[in-house]
Amino acid sequence: MTKRGRMTSKKKFRERFWEMVEEAENIVITGHVGPDDDSIASMLAVYRLLAEKYPDKEIEIICTGKSINAFESFENFKKIQFVSDIVEVVKKGCLLIVCDGSQFDRFSFDPKKLRGLVGKTICIDHHSSPVDRFDLTLVDPLASSCAEIIYLLFHKDVKMDKKLAEIFLLGILGDTGNFAYLKPYQTKTLSIAKKLIEIGEIEIQEFQSRYRSISIRVFVLIQELIKNTEYHKVDGWPSYQTSYLTHGFKNLEKYTSNEVSEASHIYMTHYLRMIEDHPWGFVITPQDNGVCGISLRSLPKNVSVRDLAERMSLGGGHDRAAGGTFPDLLTSS
Repeated sequence: MTKRGRMTSKKKFRERFWEMVEEAENIVITGHVGPDDDSIASMLAVYRLLAEKYPDKEIEIICTGKSINAFESFENFKKIQFVSDIVEVVKKGCLLIVCDGSQFDRFSFDPKKLRGLVGKTICIDHHSSPVDRFDLTLVDPLASSCAEIIYLLFHKDVKMDKKLAEIFLLGILGDTGNFAYLKPYQTKTLSIAKKLIEIGEIEIQEFQSRYRSISIRVFVLIQELIKNTEYHKVDGWPSYQTSYLTHGFKNLEKYTSNEVSEASHIYMTHYLRMIEDHPWGFVITPQDNGVCGISLRSLPKNVSVRDLAERMSLGGGHDRAAGGTFPDLLTSS
């Protein structure tokens, strides 16, 4: 039996994973607060895996955050229960499977309560951040995405249909920025994507148009982020770029957290790190629960934003992409 909190080999992980699932009466699958493409894909892939093998078990997908309607075309997306906090609905003593994060505060705003409510815990993640104590843990920072880890664990040599291929490709494309973030040791991701594209008969541009169109409201938020862009120089550090949205601006037209998150993601993808001589930076945005979110990005061979976020006790992530939260400071209008 795997000792509590110790990461294990993929073979032993699979064996113990199925043992724990077999033993569990109630199973809850979750992703991090405000799930992104990879987190959504990982939850759906695990749900599909368990529901097919154990159709009579009680298996739920519960996630802290608001529903993202753009993903409705993906199989079983409507089965995800989006709630203000998972601790409000999770069943006491359930088996909790967390995807795309390895700290309890990534899944709930009350991590201590979440720990106390659930029974056994399983963690599957690909971030380099410190790992909390779970009963079974598999963290592979060399993987391009959590979806890729799940694919290699359970689906590599198993026949899959078009719907499942779409789910895995959603996660891989999302966390690799359409392969822009791949590193030399991650070329196997391209082979996996090739197989998924062939199985799903997927044309990437058409595929992504289903869930990546931009509403006028989101575009207004992007404009505000561009307007609020600032450039900074600090001795001993590379120059950096920042932007922000205030609660006042968010509340003016009652923008949702999903709209703010989408706008922030688009801004970071297209503008952060792209300004000459400003290889890193961050965006601060208001959230509904009285805190602010921070998303940090940097170019290779530059500032490790993961290390920075961890040292400041804000959160964690990857060396090139990290995020977290802190008390509300953006109260001005």
